[in-house]
Amino acid sequence: MRTRSHDAARRRVGIRALLALNAALLAALGAMRFAPPAEAQGRPRGDYLMLAGEVAGAKPQVVWILDQVHEELVAVSWSRERSELLGLGFRSLASDNVATTRGRN
Repeated sequence: MRTRSHDAARRRVGIRALLALNAALLAALGAMRFAPPAEAQGRPRGDYLMLAGEVAGAKPQVVWILDQVHEELVAVSWSRERSELLGLGFRSLASDNVATTRGRN
């Protein structure tokens, strides 16, 4: 049989546990304030150009995405069956430019 003092003691323990949990969460939040900021791969933002078109012999249309800052080209297509974007190819235009320049010397 429970008494009022037993219920009050149990309530005090619950309140203390909640206060301790709040203090721990507040300390964790304070520690996050001093954590270094997250950066996305340390790479500067690109400047993009997108072109849509068709490829001979292929049913779905293709989108070519050109990153003008990093000189990279990606071709993608949408798969209706899988409901996902499929990567068709990648090309580094900077590498192509270096190879072309070497061939002319």
